[in-house]
Amino acid sequence: MKISVFFRFLPLFSALLLLSCTSNSLIIPGETDIILKNLATEYYGIAEAYADVKKYDKAAEYYLLAMRNPDLKLTASYKLARSYALAKNWEKATEYYNELLALDPDNAMLKTSLAYITAMSGNVDEGIMQYKELISENPYDQNLLESFVALLINVGRGEDAEESFFILKEKFPDNKNLTTFAQQLSDIVDNFDADKKIEL
Repeated sequence: MKISVFFRFLPLFSALLLLSCTSNSLIIPGETDIILKNLATEYYGIAEAYADVKKYDKAAEYYLLAMRNPDLKLTASYKLARSYALAKNWEKATEYYNELLALDPDNAMLKTSLAYITAMSGNVDEGIMQYKELISENPYDQNLLESFVALLINVGRGEDAEESFFILKEKFPDNKNLTTFAQQLSDIVDNFDADKKIEL
C-alpha cells in the first residue's frame, strides 16, 4: 500500500527533483521587476559619478537607463535634461526640459533653463525675450538676474549685460558674482565702470 502511494507521486517528485537540478532557485513573482529597479538604481549611481567628473555626455546615457525605475524617473529626467544642457546638446536638452515643463508648467527654474538653452542654441533674441518675460514676473529672483547677466556676457551682448549688471548690483549688492561679472564686462564694454552711479 505504501509502495503504491509512493509510485503514484513519483512523477511529482521527479519533476521537483529535475527543477531543483536545472535551476538554482524558483522564480518568485515580481522578482524581475525588483532586479530591473535595482539595475536602474545602479545606473543612476554611475550617472552621478560621471556628472561629478563633468563627463555629461556619459552621465546622460546612464540617466536615460535609470529612468526605467519609476521611482527614479522624475529625478533622472531632470538630471538627464541638465546633463544634455551641460554637454551642449541643445536639441536633447530642449526636448527633456519641455517634457518636465509639461508636468510642472509654473516652474520658473525650468523656464529659465529653457530660456538659456534657447539662446545658447543660436536663437539669442528669443532666449533674451524669454528671460525678460521671466524677470518681469520675478523681479526679485536673484538667481534669475544672475543667470541673465551671465548669458548676456556669454553671447557678447555687452550693453545689455551692463544694464542688467547694475540692476543686479542695485537689488543684490552682496551677490558673490558681481566682481567676476565686472571683470568680464570690462573686457567687452568700452570704459566700463562698475562703481558708477546709475538711476534705475
